Amino acid sequence: MYFPSKKDVWLAFVLWGSNVFCVIPLIIEWNLYVFLIVMPIVGFICWIWFSTGYTIDGDQLIVQSGPIKKSVDIKSIRKIRETKNPLSAPALSLDRLEIIYGRFGDLALVSPQDKQRFIELLQNIQPQIEVELKKK
Repeated sequence: MYFPSKKDVWLAFVLWGSNVFCVIPLIIEWNLYVFLIVMPIVGFICWIWFSTGYTIDGDQLIVQSGPIKKSVDIKSIRKIRETKNPLSAPALSLDRLEIIYGRFGDLALVSPQDKQRFIELLQNIQPQIEVELKKK
């Protein structure tokens, strides 16, 4: 099952503002060299915006953002907790889940739109996952 990343409004302004800022020189004056530099940057930002998400496939959690793809064995997940950790991560929101897995406490930060359903599906596969959610 696929879970798209939650997207913060402030990050939308940053990413899409960057795209507009990159394209403005091309609007003002066409230049092939600027085009060849700018369009890969714009394409990369769009790729990240539209592809960031999380797939639960069998016993694997697949985390993808643009060209970055990471697979986590769900059976190795020990703990999930809510966080606002600003570390760089394949997440388009600061409303995140911190997933601790593996023998050495590896970490994955994700921001699925439907956190409850996401956690339920992971716990269906690995019932021993400890979950810490903040009270609202």
